[in-house]
Amino acid sequence: IMIHTESKVTLLRCTFLFLYMSVCFCQRDCTGVNCPQLDNCIQEVLESGSCCASCLQKGCTCEGYQYYDCLNSGFKNGKVGEGESYFVDYGSTECSCPMGGGRISCNFISCPDMPPNCIEVSEPADGCVQCERVGCVHGEQKYEAGHSFHVDPCRVCHCPNEGGNLMCYPVPDCDPHKVHKPMLAAPTGEDAASMGKSYPDRFDQHGCCAAGQKWATENHHCNHMPLLNNDKHSICNCCALGLRARSEGWGCDVHQYLGYPCGHVFLTCCQGEEGLSLLRRKQKPRPTSMPRKVSDSKFPSEAFSISATEEAANAVEEQGDVDECQLYPGQLCQHTCTNIWGSYRCGCNQGYILQQDGSSCAPGTVTHLENGPCSQQCTAVAGRTRCSCFPGFSLMTDGRMCEDVDECATNTHSCRPSEQCVNTVGSFICELQVTCPAGFQLRNSVCKDIDECVLQTHNCGMGFVCENTAGSFLCNPKHKCISGFTQDSHGNCIDINECSSLSEPCGSGFNCINTVGSYTCQQKIIMCNPGYHVSPDGAMCVDTDECQMGTHRCGVGQICHNLPGTYRCDCQTGYQYDALRKVCSDVNECWRYPGRLCAQTCENTPGSYHCSCTAGFSLAFDGKNCEDVNECDKNPCGQECANIYSSYQCYCRQGYYLKEDGHTCEDIDECSQSIGNLCTFKCVNVAGSYQCACPANGYVMSANGRTCKDIDECTTAAHNCSYGQTCYNLQGGFRCLSFACPHNYKKVSDIRCERISCPSNSLDCQNSPVRITYYQLSFQTNIIIPAQIFRIGPSPAYSGDHIVIGIIKGNEEGYFSTRKLNSFTGAVYLQRQVREPKDFLIDVEMKLLRQGTFTSFLARIYVFITSSAV
Repeated sequence: IMIHTESKVTLLRCTFLFLYMSVCFCQRDCTGVNCPQLDNCIQEVLESGSCCASCLQKGCTCEGYQYYDCLNSGFKNGKVGEGESYFVDYGSTECSCPMGGGRISCNFISCPDMPPNCIEVSEPADGCVQCERVGCVHGEQKYEAGHSFHVDPCRVCHCPNEGGNLMCYPVPDCDPHKVHKPMLAAPTGEDAASMGKSYPDRFDQHGCCAAGQKWATENHHCNHMPLLNNDKHSICNCCALGLRARSEGWGCDVHQYLGYPCGHVFLTCCQGEEGLSLLRRKQKPRPTSMPRKVSDSKFPSEAFSISATEEAANAVEEQGDVDECQLYPGQLCQHTCTNIWGSYRCGCNQGYILQQDGSSCAPGTVTHLENGPCSQQCTAVAGRTRCSCFPGFSLMTDGRMCEDVDECATNTHSCRPSEQCVNTVGSFICELQVTCPAGFQLRNSVCKDIDECVLQTHNCGMGFVCENTAGSFLCNPKHKCISGFTQDSHGNCIDINECSSLSEPCGSGFNCINTVGSYTCQQKIIMCNPGYHVSPDGAMCVDTDECQMGTHRCGVGQICHNLPGTYRCDCQTGYQYDALRKVCSDVNECWRYPGRLCAQTCENTPGSYHCSCTAGFSLAFDGKNCEDVNECDKNPCGQECANIYSSYQCYCRQGYYLKEDGHTCEDIDECSQSIGNLCTFKCVNVAGSYQCACPANGYVMSANGRTCKDIDECTTAAHNCSYGQTCYNLQGGFRCLSFACPHNYKKVSDIRCERISCPSNSLDCQNSPVRITYYQLSFQTNIIIPAQIFRIGPSPAYSGDHIVIGIIKGNEEGYFSTRKLNSFTGAVYLQRQVREPKDFLIDVEMKLLRQGTFTSFLARIYVFITSSAV
């Protein structure tokens, strides 16, 4: 029963070994594996040891009309990942790849609505009309939104910020037959006297200027750019209009239509100090942005750029400012008049000074700044100049210059006792003052303790130890202990136990006894029991070896074993003691331990036993177990052999199958038996496997070993093009192209020819294209048609441009056609399927109609159709 059980265990171990070797040490056999189709996969990978490729990324493939826009958007080889999108037709259409991949879908983006009151439009490249400016239209004149204008000498008009209708207001006390200046001119002569009578308190020139300049000063209108005489003059008249509106009850809402800064000065004088405080919170309006060109971006496939055409010839007209100097020649200024945006400025000839009325000139030299002799504020009182300073400044003894007032030094500040006063230019600030007690320092506005012991800032002597406390420290004296004592963690002196701390303080035969501050050695007195004796050094009792000394009483054939204090007589291995005969007799181990000593057969020998095995097995190295004979050592199989219990099993490596004889292996032809396509081009069967091959020329095998990758002969210098030719790479090959310019043209780049100036009497030369550009395009025979392959148009494009395109050469078989996308963009299409590889050279002519003149351009396009089998 024991032998049968052990045989089952051995058989199970051998079977498991065979299965383990079959699974773990053999390559996987892919014979007959049906790989699933990877739908919508744009990047696949074949893992090592796998039979089928897996999809690394799903997506869509750009074809035909979308191909070039897809490439220009950064999608290599026209592969778009799932969920990604791009724009075509200059941004008017969005094309996107759905999640999970598939076919690309495109949606047209409608043009935005035109805003109302648009006075200037443009037509950009995407065909959507856009508004460049909004404003007002009055008569035949266009006015910019948010600006004020003079429409005649006694009337000022304003165009609202949203455009629409002009809002006009009369100039107070203005006589159109007597006034020689537009609205914002200072009153002179009788006009000034009459205005002074009506408004004796504030309507005099100096009073108006003071109010207007007060606003300009407090709103920093003069800090960065000084007010010119004409600017002061305008501000005074804006203030006069505000005083008149306040007196006659017009209301102060007119200020929002007068522009900046006139409307602000009008509101200041109309509302008094209330208006001034309101104006401080307002911001200066931003200037209107300048109009832009319709298009300044290049078209795909390098569209033409007509740089010789002057941009201003077709620019959209910009209107709004009125040149008062030209509108009223000789009426505004005595000497010279300079137009500025929204107004004008008077000047004087050399040797003359512009007077306070801002228009007349008098002989003399300029001896002071435009702001008068004062450094900050200037007012006129009783015909004399009076200087004053801004808040936070005081007038110096010279009566002109201003100096900063130190509120902290003069104790005129308003800081609290817990705050510190810090003087600034024209003012002061209050800072929170935090002080820390001794032994503390300020960190992040918090007083923290200073550790004098760590910083070594204490004054403890050599015999003291520093101990930190809150805000201070302590100096504790160090303890010293006498010999035989040591100091503990609390500084106390304790006895040293030399018996445990020293290595062998006393010699052998002596005992160590610890004392206070020292130790003593005491000699040992040893008495040994029978079977023991005193050691040579007298320190201990050691065992007596009777077996070695020969004092034992063991019989012949017996073995003496020493024990502590005694000994024992034993029989040799394989023998047992016979008490009757007092001898050692042989033990039959095979009878005493049946089935436990040998795996199969046990044979007794004197003092021992011997194991043997049955046929088909051999004795193991331990001399007890039996091992199966490995028949595979004699190579009975054609390839691989697996030993099993009492037999063996033949099997084949990957790529082979076992024949019916159970010993011979035959090669598997994967190329003829495979259901799926193992290779993209050609499958070649080899012993035990297969290999994929590529065409002999123009391709190299990819890293996955299945697909073929094109060789770029132009980059690797594997072409045979001459020095004067240009190499152009194709799928599976290349072309050597020569670009030569015709007669009467000069070569300006590797692919472009410019026409040389034509004689005035040569009509043929003048009708020839001004520019010839060479292009190269490559497609495969499986391209989906109709496919847009090329776009053409002027860059930059302007509103009013019109083009006419056509193929004038190379389309005799009718493979190509043209289509006009909009007024300034055309496209070339491949409209017939090309079944076999074929080369084309077509000439596409574009005629541009701009401002009544036709100009022609020629695109000479090489179209290469390559095979799609690889």
